[in-house]
Amino acid sequence: MSRMIVSMMTSIDNYIEGPGRALDWNIESPGFTRYCEEMLAETDTMLFGRVSYEMMIAYWPAAETDPKQSSSQQAFAKTMNTLPKVVLSRTLARATWNNTTIARDVEDLRTVKEKAKKNVMVFGGAGIISAVRAAGLVDEWRVIVNPVVLGAGTPLFANVKERFSLRHLRTETLDSGVTILAYEPRRATDAEAGE
Repeated sequence: MSRMIVSMMTSIDNYIEGPGRALDWNIESPGFTRYCEEMLAETDTMLFGRVSYEMMIAYWPAAETDPKQSSSQQAFAKTMNTLPKVVLSRTLARATWNNTTIARDVEDLRTVKEKAKKNVMVFGGAGIISAVRAAGLVDEWRVIVNPVVLGAGTPLFANVKERFSLRHLRTETLDSGVTILAYEPRRATDAEAGE
């Protein structure tokens, strides 16, 4: 079975978007581009919430042939446009980004995970993160911490109302100072084994 990995950019004060849904604080760098390319090479399916899907579709389909984009950005866009995508939404009427299906319920995502041959990468906001976590579908958390303090916005775990524990897997610091923290959920069996 594949692994479901939540990948989220945050500020150092743990916001996934600034006031007014601002995302202009994410730091791009050659190291981050390499990380993204490696991440997509391990990905079978991308999973979005409706809002994130609508943000992505406004950019990536056209970026593949946009002469203003670098050749590496065009290649990255081609990968994004080619990979299978799933949108978790009860309200989206139809999916127009190629190779996209709509899942109406979080339980539908179990089948997506079972059928995937590589990783299922979750890109989205607080709603989808909360839904896949509550359903027990997340195998790994990748928190991409940008060295910026926003002071306000949407917290990474905005909809989480109970405590849950994680086990550190690895840390990577990129050339820009962005730090990627990888964790996996601690399961009940971990506590029984004394981990």
